[in-house]
Amino acid sequence: MPALIPIKKSHIRYYNKFPLYYISKNGEALLYKKADKKLDKELLERNQYPQFFIQKEDEVAVVEKLQGVLNIKLASTISSKGLHAIKKTLCEIVEEALSGPLENTLASLPETIEILFYGAKKKSDLLEALITIKNKSSKIVEHSVNVLALTAQYCFFKKYPEEQIKTFCLCALLHDVGTSKIDKKIIETKEKLTDKEYSIYKMHTIKGCREVGLYPTFDKSVGITALEHHERLDGSGYPHGTKQISFEAQLIGLIDSYEALKYQDKTFRKALEPYDALQIIKKDVVAGKYNKAIFIDLCSCLIK
Repeated sequence: MPALIPIKKSHIRYYNKFPLYYISKNGEALLYKKADKKLDKELLERNQYPQFFIQKEDEVAVVEKLQGVLNIKLASTISSKGLHAIKKTLCEIVEEALSGPLENTLASLPETIEILFYGAKKKSDLLEALITIKNKSSKIVEHSVNVLALTAQYCFFKKYPEEQIKTFCLCALLHDVGTSKIDKKIIETKEKLTDKEYSIYKMHTIKGCREVGLYPTFDKSVGITALEHHERLDGSGYPHGTKQISFEAQLIGLIDSYEALKYQDKTFRKALEPYDALQIIKKDVVAGKYNKAIFIDLCSCLIK
């Protein structure tokens, strides 16, 4: 039996170029269709297919194809559909990128940023909507998209040059990419982490920097942000406790903390209103953990 990977039913229509398999009642993997053979359109519309699988050896090619299709879909959605559809499509793209083999799946994300950048210039309410609209995605996907949107808002508010905005946005989108290498139970839990779990969780910074480093075409700041976004200016952060932190990591580290306080419910803490979340961060600014100028600009950006 070939090594198989399940595919999402919502993505079936994108797999025409690949052979698809299903599991028989006897537990045997059987070929449902050969490569380049189209699925029956009527059955597709009625969603009457079994759970399909692709071969493990096709995974990279499938992900690259799917991400290309989803980027086209995002551009089309921004042009002609509502904000909920845009958030859903963007979350799909991020989820696919984080769930595949990272050494192959992150390459299409700069194109995603490019599409989103021009969409935000056309739709003035796009970035704010991306943050406020809830989507049925994993916690880390939703968080990454929210941090991306908040970062873009900040960059547009500061009137940064176009290429700098795109780089900052890629830093934001991939700041937590290392969490894909951490046990999902630790990442998705709403409970307070044990000391052992927290030690494992903190490794996502080093793992993320390592994964981003596989892409030499990415700006160096993307990997540095993945590594440093939990560092603090007073040396109290992790993984290295350094006080020398890149500007990108200072910005996205602050936004990352704000997003977690504002939008994420925990069993030991409810999500906060914007003012209350900013008041907590303000205390850390006064304590020397965050950049005061960035905090003031973020507050101005959020209340403009």
